[in-house]
Amino acid sequence: MRKKGLLAALVILVMMVLSGCGMSAEDAQSYAKSVLDANYKGEFKDYVEWTKSSEKEAKELYEENIDTTMKESGLNDLGLSEELSANYRQMFVDMVKQAKYEVGEAKEADDDAYSIEITVEPFTGFDGIQDEVTTKVTEEVRNMEEIPGEEQINELFYQRMYDIMAERVKNPTFGEKESVTVHVKPDSDGVYYIPQDELTKLDNTLFPADNL
Repeated sequence: MRKKGLLAALVILVMMVLSGCGMSAEDAQSYAKSVLDANYKGEFKDYVEWTKSSEKEAKELYEENIDTTMKESGLNDLGLSEELSANYRQMFVDMVKQAKYEVGEAKEADDDAYSIEITVEPFTGFDGIQDEVTTKVTEEVRNMEEIPGEEQINELFYQRMYDIMAERVKNPTFGEKESVTVHVKPDSDGVYYIPQDELTKLDNTLFPADNL
């Protein structure tokens, strides 16, 4: 299972909304928090105020974001049962809501931008999961009377992975605090946004998947 940044959809709207007359440091901090709360927590109140969008639009983008997560994970291409795929999708929703971050004060940077330090606690639920799943599945297959087909083994593998991950999401553990800096900056039209690469870096720090 592969993983890219979980932030994918809401960022598109973010880049098209805040206009023109500059922002205060307090505004930049509030705006950045609203983006993260919308993407991770599914909390849209402040986000829709900043972006002048509707809650319906924000929710639709949030759902699209989860769909993108499923696509980027590669799960949609594995031929899993509808039930297992739906379980994974809900697990991703539950997982991103576990995101632990604290948005620091905004500080003036170059070219009317603000830099903001985000303190995060990385989710460690992926650690060692591949080996644990492989061990469990190998043991189960070894004890079967008949050698299962490739499709059956595939379903079994991802069912066991889901079982373990769902439990880890239910009882999450986190690593040492880390800091990631993002910028709220205007584009050439004076529209404020947070660069996508910075949001992706933040996401990969919140949910490191090196051991997945």
